[in-house]
Amino acid sequence: MHVLLIAAVMSNQLWFDTHADADTYVITPMATLAARCACQITLAVSHHTEAGQSTSRQQGNIVLAANQQQPLGQMRFSMQKGDWTQITVMLTDGKGLLMEKQIVLPDNR
Repeated sequence: MHVLLIAAVMSNQLWFDTHADADTYVITPMATLAARCACQITLAVSHHTEAGQSTSRQQGNIVLAANQQQPLGQMRFSMQKGDWTQITVMLTDGKGLLMEKQIVLPDNR
């Protein structure tokens, strides 16, 4: 029983596909789930600059197929020297949190 539970947890993955070109970042949250899921996705972004901070949060529903790498959306933004951005993605299935992943850019902060 424990082996099946561990295999299911390890097959559910959430990560960020990140590309940077000069001061422009393209971030694509990606997911692979072991079973089909009618999930709720929550995306929180906090952008920090010398002038201040902005925060946004969006929620929506998404149906994810089993055993497929799937993009959950895409963000593109520019950052100046000294700026940093924190992005958090959460997936829930209505019963509880499935996965949560966070990234801070630039990663040399």
